[in-house]
Amino acid sequence: MTAKSDRRPTTVYLVRHGESQLNLEQRVSGQLDTSLSATGVQHSLRLAEQLWDVSFTGIYTSALKRTIETARPTAEHHGLPIQSKAEFNELHMGVLQGRFRDARDPEAEALWKARKQDRRFYRIPGGERFVDLAERVKIALRAILVQEEGGTILIVGHRNVNRALFGLLMDQPEADWPDLSLKSRSVYRIRTGEQPRMDIFHFMAQAEERIILETRT
Repeated sequence: MTAKSDRRPTTVYLVRHGESQLNLEQRVSGQLDTSLSATGVQHSLRLAEQLWDVSFTGIYTSALKRTIETARPTAEHHGLPIQSKAEFNELHMGVLQGRFRDARDPEAEALWKARKQDRRFYRIPGGERFVDLAERVKIALRAILVQEEGGTILIVGHRNVNRALFGLLMDQPEADWPDLSLKSRSVYRIRTGEQPRMDIFHFMAQAEERIILETRT
């Protein structure tokens, strides 16, 4: 998503939601509206500490509770409303939602393995393809970047949504997005522009121990 040369860069802090109850139970979440676990709540508080001094102009999440709950401490500290976008909801996993994806549920395990062979175009029965998710994410992100031009925003998303967001913001080939490996306990700070710039921050034990792990252009 290369920005036009006359458009002011926007800084995007991209992070995944904290651990949910379904994550804790090792079940497939998809678009099920699960809340954060106790560990996820601590994740949300640590995120707020890490981003304490950032001058945000907007905070965005999906319409699912686990992203909203993750963003809430940061939003409350900065006095900003949480703007929830259904377009940022996680990939719909169809008949897999709420199920184990290992030997405890052989049928679900087989479907999960089939999806791993073609992450971009495979559709789990009753679900959606990654390419469908990518299209809805594109629409929402483009509108946000116009609205927030020159600002600094936080987006709390999901594993697959963040792959699409990262790929868009960093102008990476769309075919590569489903296989992007983004760390759950990292914050990706991306400055848009003709040559996007990214810094990666890792969640540490204490806010003052925050470090930049990597910078890319």
